[in-house]
Amino acid sequence: NSQNASEILIYANNISYDEDGNIIAKGKAKIIHENEIIMSEHIIYNKKKELIILPAEFSFKDSKNNYYYGTEGSFSKNLQKANIINVKMILSDGSRIVGNEAKRDGSIDIISKGVYSPCTSRINIKDFKCPIWQMDSEKILHDSENLFLYQKHSKMRILNIPSFYLPYVVTPSPLRKERKSGFLT
Repeated sequence: NSQNASEILIYANNISYDEDGNIIAKGKAKIIHENEIIMSEHIIYNKKKELIILPAEFSFKDSKNNYYYGTEGSFSKNLQKANIINVKMILSDGSRIVGNEAKRDGSIDIISKGVYSPCTSRINIKDFKCPIWQMDSEKILHDSENLFLYQKHSKMRILNIPSFYLPYVVTPSPLRKERKSGFLT
């Protein structure tokens, strides 16, 4: 019921070792560390580097109930550092961040070529469902500790049409419950 040890637990349909002593988990594989979990069909744990390698699509739930999805990636043993390819994040409030690549270091996520939208309503444009508005950015930094979203070279899209350009913008994360005061963007 409660996992308080500083170790990781690995569950899978098939667990084996390769010639280098790496643990290979296949078939509904899961790694659990404290209250965070990684799920994939194929997980490799490199014991020498203490690195979790995900060569296939995976999902990751962090301790704050944010979900990360990727086509491949790697995590440190304690799940605090990660590289995620083709990242899709669903934050605990329902807002979304999608990008080409994400680097995670503790409570900081840096997303390259990202799109952020807290908008839950969707419209159909041809065969594509998109939010009514979204922010396309060259770089997005999501600070889940201080609850801020930093965006560089952003374009606001309304109905998928570029409407407004911002070279740099800082906004409170939608996860922030209390409001900021003072001069805000």
